Amino acid sequence: MAGSPSQGGLKRRSAPGFFLTLGAIPLALGAIPWCAWASQSGSLHAAAGSAALALEGTLTSSLAFGALFALISVAVSFVWKRERRLRTQRQRLRKNHILCEEILGAASAADVLSRLKEALPEVLGVTRVNLYVYNRATKALDSLGDDSAPPVSLSAPPAGPQTGAVACFHYRTLLAIPDLSRSPFPLCGGAGPAPKSLLFVPMLTQGEVTGILELDQDDRARTFDADEQTLAQHLGNQVGVALRLLDQRSVQEQLFRTEKLAAVGRLISGVVNELQTPLNSISELAERVVERSRLGAVERDVAAIASEARKAAAMVARLVSFAAAEQGEARPVAISTLLGNLIEFREGDWKASGIRVRDLTTREPLYVQGLQGQLEQIFLNLLVHAEQSLASAPQKVISIRTNVLGKRLLVEISFSAPPEVRKAEETASVLGVTRSVIAGHGGEVRLIEKAGSDPRFEVELPLSARDRSCAAAPLQAASGDSSRHWTALVIESEDAPQRQLLALLSARGYRVVPVSNADTALELAHRIRFDAAFCSVHAPGLNWVELSERMLSRVGGFVLLSDGFDAELATDFEGGPRFVLPKPVQEAELDRVLRTIQASLTAKVIPFKTGTA
Repeated sequence: MAGSPSQGGLKRRSAPGFFLTLGAIPLALGAIPWCAWASQSGSLHAAAGSAALALEGTLTSSLAFGALFALISVAVSFVWKRERRLRTQRQRLRKNHILCEEILGAASAADVLSRLKEALPEVLGVTRVNLYVYNRATKALDSLGDDSAPPVSLSAPPAGPQTGAVACFHYRTLLAIPDLSRSPFPLCGGAGPAPKSLLFVPMLTQGEVTGILELDQDDRARTFDADEQTLAQHLGNQVGVALRLLDQRSVQEQLFRTEKLAAVGRLISGVVNELQTPLNSISELAERVVERSRLGAVERDVAAIASEARKAAAMVARLVSFAAAEQGEARPVAISTLLGNLIEFREGDWKASGIRVRDLTTREPLYVQGLQGQLEQIFLNLLVHAEQSLASAPQKVISIRTNVLGKRLLVEISFSAPPEVRKAEETASVLGVTRSVIAGHGGEVRLIEKAGSDPRFEVELPLSARDRSCAAAPLQAASGDSSRHWTALVIESEDAPQRQLLALLSARGYRVVPVSNADTALELAHRIRFDAAFCSVHAPGLNWVELSERMLSRVGGFVLLSDGFDAELATDFEGGPRFVLPKPVQEAELDRVLRTIQASLTAKVIPFKTGTA
C-alpha cells in the first residue's frame, strides 16, 4: 500500500509530465527546424568564413597577377618605345648615309642644294634649307639657289637670318636658336616671313669654314636635340667636303683644258707658220705687180689681192701670237693698244649682231708687265662673253673703260645684259679661267653686279714703266741664262701676302700659280715642275714640314714664309734648296733667294775622269 501512493503520485505526476511531454513534442518538433537551421547556420557561417578566406586568397592572387601584368605591360611598352626610337634612328641614319653619298656624287653646288632640300625635311623634319658658300674673292657668303640675292657681307651683315649665318661663320661652331622671338640676334628682319626656329651649321673642311648650312622651322618653335645637332654637323661637314671636291674637280678640268689648248695651240702654230710664208709671198708679188702695171681695172684687182693678202697675214700673225703665248717672255705690254686691236678685231661681228661699242679707253700709253698673248686671250674671252650675254638683250651696248688708280691699272668692261638672260654657270667658268692668269700677272678680276646698273668685269693689273725692262733681267744676267722661263708655286691662304708675292714675282718675270692649301700644291707639283715653291707656315692641309720633304725633289727651291723673323727656324730649316723668308717679304731678300735658286738650277756640272777640275 505503501507503494500505491507513490504509484498514484507517479501517475499524477506522470500526467502533467505527459502533457508536458506532449506539449514539448511540438516544441521539440518546432525546435527541430530551428536546430536544423542553427546547425545549417553554423555551417553557413563556416562556409562564409571559408568563402571569405578563399575570396581573400583569390583577391590576393588577382592583385598579384594584376601587378605582374601591369609590370609586364610597362616593360613591353618601354621595349616597344625603345625599339621604335631605335628603328627611327636607324632609318634616319640610313637616309643620312644615302644623302651623303648622293652629295659626294653631285655634279654641281646647285645639285647639292637640290638634294638637301629633298631629303632634309624627311630626315630632320625641317621645312626649309638654305646654303651659304664662302667667297674668298669678295670676302662674303654667297647664297646658293638665289642668283638675285646679294652676297652677305661678313663685316656688316643685313638684318635677318643672314646675321645668324655670319655669327656662325665667325664663331666656327654650331648655332641653334629654338625660339626666334627670344634670340639676341636681329633675325626677324629681312624679306619674307621669319622662321620660328633656326639651326646654323658650319661646314668644316680641313679646319676651314667653307660655308654655312641653314635649317629653318617655319611652322613651330622646336628644340634641336643633341642627336639632331650631331647629325646636322656631320651632314654639314659632308657638304663642305663635296664643295671642296667640286672645286678641285673644276681646277683639274681647267688644267686638262689648258693642256689640250696648249696642244691645239702648238698644232695651230705649226700650220700657221707654214701658211705665213706663202701669204707673204703672195702679198709681195701683188705689190710688185701693182708697181709695174698701170692698167686700170687690173691694177685695182691686184691691189685688192695685195690688201686681202695683208689681212690674211695679219690674222695669221695674230693666231701665231695666241698659239705661242706660253713661249713668250714677260715684257711691258701696252694695254690701250691691245684693247684697241681687240675692238677692231671684233668690230665687224658686233656690227652684224647690232651691238654698239663705247670705247672709253685712254689714249695715254699704259703698260703692264706680262705676256701679251695671255693678256689678249683674257680680254678677248671677257669681250666674247659680254657679246654672248647680249644675244637676247633688248639693248646691246658694250662699254670699255680704263682708269689709273695709284700704281695700278683698272680696265672695266660693262655690258647691258638684264639678269634674266645671264647664265651664272658660264660667268663662273669665264671667271675661273681668267682669274688664274690675271693672278699670275699680279692682278685681280671680278664681276660687279648691282641693282639698277649694268654688270661689269673689272680687271686690275699693276702698272709698269715703258722704258724699264723686266725686273727679272738682273736675276737672269746673274744666272747666265736669259732665255729660261721661271715658274713659281705660291701656297698662301691669306689674300694680302698672296697678292704681294704675286706682284713681286710677276714683276721679275715669273709665271706664278697661286693655291690656297698644301694638298692642291702637292698635286700640282706631281704634274708640273716648278722652279720655286713659296709656302706659308699657316697653309691649311698638309703641314709644311712634310710638304717640304715631299716636294723638295719636284721643285728647284722651297721657300718657307714665316710670321716675322725667326732665327731659330731659319737655322734649323735653311740649307741647300730650302730657305726662310719673313712676311711681309722684302724685295732685297726675295732677290737674294731667287738668285741662289736660279744659280743652282742653271749651274752645269762638268765631269772629269781624274776627279779634279
